[in-house]
Amino acid sequence: MSKEKQEYKKQLIIAHGEKGGVGKSMFSMLAVDYLINKNDGRKIAIVEGDLSVGDVAGRYAGVPGIQGYAVDIDKSGRDAENAIALLFDKLEANDSDSVVLNAPANAAKSLDVNAELILPVAKSLGYEVCVAFMIGLEAASGEMSKRSIICKLADRKVAVVNRRESGEDHEFAWFTTPDYQKAWSESGGILGGVLPNLASRAASKLKEHQGRTLVSLSGPDSPLLIVYRQMIKDWLIAAWQQAVIPLIDPEVLEEKGE
Repeated sequence: MSKEKQEYKKQLIIAHGEKGGVGKSMFSMLAVDYLINKNDGRKIAIVEGDLSVGDVAGRYAGVPGIQGYAVDIDKSGRDAENAIALLFDKLEANDSDSVVLNAPANAAKSLDVNAELILPVAKSLGYEVCVAFMIGLEAASGEMSKRSIICKLADRKVAVVNRRESGEDHEFAWFTTPDYQKAWSESGGILGGVLPNLASRAASKLKEHQGRTLVSLSGPDSPLLIVYRQMIKDWLIAAWQQAVIPLIDPEVLEEKGE
């Protein structure tokens, strides 16, 4: 049952990271689903920053109460500034409480270069800026996390490892290079965010059912067989607890004493 509209801490949540395939789209979906599942009356918006893919927008197309925007952020120079201006045009006009931005690969040329424009405008609109920096296998991913200007200036940030990409290897560069973790931690970043792996058979079911929230595919009205519903439900809860909640809802962990 929906609750009456109340005041929220407005948030601009950015799924960032320089590599493709490191989980930006998946983190964006998990964040949107978490906010939907709270069912607390907030206005939620999704910004699809990579028009060539559109997988996040496609997931929530037609879902009631979700506003979707397509803004081509894969730009540089003045074109990037224009894209940022268009983004904030839409956000100010619609005054959403929670905005999830699915950034494209190579987003540094637009987001990081324009961080000193993005942060003050977001603050003026009342948004807390939260960045999930998706970490890949390569050492370069750690270097990028250190250099990201928008990460340095964000109100809160978490480094997130996508277990689907890294497999079960705990020894890849970002975890084993102390300088990366030290720089991240000293700049106020949260360590240890993980997107757990979802078995391929269950993951394929998600792809088959666009236009439905991830939560709905795990619930009693899901078209999926029970075993897949349970697998998705368990995966959602783990991903929220390990990656999403620490970034956008840390008060939940504080209440639990974690």
